[in-house]
Amino acid sequence: MAATIIGLAQTKGGVGKTTTALNLAAELVRRGRTVAILDADPAGHAASIAEDGRLSYSVTPHLLETADEADVSAWVRAVRGRPEDFVLIDAPGAMGAAFGATIAVAHIVLVPSGATVLDVRGAAETVAAIRKNRRAAKRDRPDILIVPSRIDRRTGAGRDVVTTLAALTEPVAPAISYRAVVADSLAVGESVPVDGPSAAEFASLADAVLTRLGDQE
Repeated sequence: MAATIIGLAQTKGGVGKTTTALNLAAELVRRGRTVAILDADPAGHAASIAEDGRLSYSVTPHLLETADEADVSAWVRAVRGRPEDFVLIDAPGAMGAAFGATIAVAHIVLVPSGATVLDVRGAAETVAAIRKNRRAAKRDRPDILIVPSRIDRRTGAGRDVVTTLAALTEPVAPAISYRAVVADSLAVGESVPVDGPSAAEFASLADAVLTRLGDQE
């Protein structure tokens, strides 16, 4: 069976894209699935975290530096040829070749967004790019799931973020709260502790993703 491909994309940095990829992957592994992350972002944050960490899945750089048709086709074939149940692609923020190829190959694209005006604007730009790609390709895929990320529920914007993001007229996942433990875990190359509230939130995100994919375990 071919892998299910999950893209993670946002034109605005600092919204928890890589954090979401790493912890969603860990949750899927806990559910007995095989998972790989392909780091298509030249910044290489996912791959660098994995180098010194103890992750339960592989993280491999998978860059696409040109828009040459042969290079794009080879990149896509490599993604589709992965043997894992799930392949997560950490896409670059810039709307270049790898960004477009991620949208083209994914079954679903997760769009993480914080609560600030700039975060939401970046989410809107990303959603618009995905919709444009779908129209050009004359297809319904990829599905879109907006992920409220790094949310401080003590602020008005944090409390209202789900409603704010719902205005983009795409499904919105349960929010991922900002907690120091998330950053601390990444600093040592690990996912969040399995018995903590952050892990429960990433489990809820996994539920939402699997529901959108029609995969009810």
